[in-house]
Amino acid sequence: MLKRHSGDVRQLRESCHFLFELSYEDRLNILQELKNNPMNFSRVAEKFGFTIPETARNMNRLTEAALVAKNIEGLFHLTPIGEAVLQFIPNFEFISKHKKYFKTHSSSNLPTEFAMSIGALQKSEFVDQFSESLFNGEKLIREAEEFVWISVDQILASSLPLFKEAIDRGVELRKLMPRNAAIPQSIMTLANDPVFDYAARAKKLESRYLDKIDVFITMSEKEVASIGFKNLEGVFDYGTFRTNNEIALNWTKSLYEHYWEKAKRE
Repeated sequence: MLKRHSGDVRQLRESCHFLFELSYEDRLNILQELKNNPMNFSRVAEKFGFTIPETARNMNRLTEAALVAKNIEGLFHLTPIGEAVLQFIPNFEFISKHKKYFKTHSSSNLPTEFAMSIGALQKSEFVDQFSESLFNGEKLIREAEEFVWISVDQILASSLPLFKEAIDRGVELRKLMPRNAAIPQSIMTLANDPVFDYAARAKKLESRYLDKIDVFITMSEKEVASIGFKNLEGVFDYGTFRTNNEIALNWTKSLYEHYWEKAKRE
């Protein structure tokens, strides 16, 4: 049996203590409120409808856990520890909200820094219909003004005329695909349009390739029409998330750029 060092045991207990305090809805709500609005004891009781004993119990536990502290004016506020802990809450909330999806889809292949901040997608809408996902993607291409970036395992023929129109508007196109992607001859024929060749030479159209694609992305400067992860069989099934939230947009853009820098031209 593997033995734990005393320091490891102590650290595990402290971690469990944090999680225990955060698992109680009232205390988590208090932390969220104190993030931007320090309050005194009576205001906490009034805000959440607590009795005096309930307020005392909650504030004592949060104080003992070093998540909150009281300043000289008697106002409770988050400690740096409380602020740091709250940064991880959106991750739990996002995954919990979409438990059904994450039972059959994995984000474990994401780079660590992105897996640990996946809560950036918290304010997104889940889309589980292929027709709706396709509509959202095509609408995004039509409305893009600056760029369209895609990370996909296949190209749909119906998208090529839309890409051509986007290029004519001056939109920058980036495409990430796996090296072994099978592209039908019908799509290759459409892709031989001189507009695409001109765009590539003008650096308005660029394709790069990876050994495998870990995340499905269709995005513009305005929104993320689709971001999704592979199912347990290692396949994209078009269960995706859609959002125009600024935090999610910046997170997805950074994720795309991470893969883009790793990818190779061919």
